[in-house]
Amino acid sequence: MCSVEIATRGHSVFPTIDETRRLLQSLSESYAVEVKRWFDPGQQEGQAKVIRALIALRNNGGGRLVIGFDNETMQPVHTGSPQDVRAVFVQDDIQALVSRFASEPFEIAIQYVDYDGAEFPVICVPAGVRTPVATKSELKDATNQKALVPIHAVFVRTLSSNNTVSTASAQWRDWQRIAEICFDNREADIGRFLRRHLTGFSAGALKQILGAVGEESTEPQGKTVDPGTSLVRGRERFTEVVAERSLTLPPTGFWEVSMILDGEVPPQNLGKFMNLVSASNPEYTGWPVWFSSTSFQHAADRPHVYKDQWEALVVQFGRHIDFMQFDPKGAFYHLRALYDDMRSTNRSPEPGTAFDISMPVFDCAEAIAVGLAFAKAMGCDEDSVTLEFAFRWSGLRDRELTSWIIPGRYISPGRKAYQDEITLDQSVPLSTPPSAIGGLLTSMLQPLYGLFDGFSLSTKTIEELSAQLVERRAQI
Repeated sequence: MCSVEIATRGHSVFPTIDETRRLLQSLSESYAVEVKRWFDPGQQEGQAKVIRALIALRNNGGGRLVIGFDNETMQPVHTGSPQDVRAVFVQDDIQALVSRFASEPFEIAIQYVDYDGAEFPVICVPAGVRTPVATKSELKDATNQKALVPIHAVFVRTLSSNNTVSTASAQWRDWQRIAEICFDNREADIGRFLRRHLTGFSAGALKQILGAVGEESTEPQGKTVDPGTSLVRGRERFTEVVAERSLTLPPTGFWEVSMILDGEVPPQNLGKFMNLVSASNPEYTGWPVWFSSTSFQHAADRPHVYKDQWEALVVQFGRHIDFMQFDPKGAFYHLRALYDDMRSTNRSPEPGTAFDISMPVFDCAEAIAVGLAFAKAMGCDEDSVTLEFAFRWSGLRDRELTSWIIPGRYISPGRKAYQDEITLDQSVPLSTPPSAIGGLLTSMLQPLYGLFDGFSLSTKTIEELSAQLVERRAQI
């Protein structure tokens, strides 16, 4: 088996314009996304909105402030838009507000995105917070001296009683999540330190160094659920819905994921459940796994209830084919056409010919990270719940392994798959931090890559791609 170490270029800590454009296509508010109508950042009220929103996003693990959209319909608002968006929303000015008011200053970036015939500013906030960010200065209304931004406030994205998300000062129910985010980021630093300094040690040597940690039994305890069965049922339901809508879909390969929460799942309100999963989706990419299509323009794309669960089929020809199921009892399914077949950029290969090495890592890492966020938002106990995943790729035969998404990598040509389909399983304890997802994928994904003439993607590359995803640095 050939193991290949792949060199990569440096990556920005912010998403690409294309990724943000895809976010606007499936826009919804969440912990990671705040939506505002037009305002003037040169005025005090506008500055207060910026300060509160950006600190809240930073404290919730990074995200984006989308300006110029209605936060109920998620549609563009053209009334009140400035004639020159770039002259009003200036990155240096916004950065100066962050430096002035944030106790721990952080870098921001403004992207100016063409959408619906106009340009909209999207302010990007990076992940990586290690200490809660508070306001270190006060902003008062010049007229009545009312505090628009109080000093010592810790703003967060928080859920209301009906599972909608908003920005507010942190309350008691928010602090556990803030602490988990900061701890996970510190744990990621520790993991990078250990990998850098312990590389080259054998498993036996590491066991001695760590005092024989792990001698307790690690035998699998046996699954009480079968996510593979959910894959079969989900695919059957996808076929039924396509037929019900009389759609003729282009030939594509598919990636599928099934997740079942194994353990006690607190009862959920079916009517509010879509709000909950929409708000808690970390949205690491512009078109995330298990995204919410509630605000989509076409009614056929929006989720509806079928047999006590939510489901949605989103078809945007030439761009996306996604079918999703959200069961409040703790079962989730997502099918999507392979990104390689969607002709999404001018670099895209001919449909059915290529299989990019990065997408399995990005897709699976995001599915696990989103699943962890869903389970926690549903109130599952970290010590007793395990996430059982099944992943399936189909339509692989005669595809060639490539790296067209991130061209800085090199893959020797000619590696083609003979087998058409493969299914892989992974158990993930709910206590798993996002920084550890890459380690889970290093062994799980190798059988998939092995279909391409015995190819093996290095552990280092898989962990780095996964880290790019959960740290919002993925260039997709």
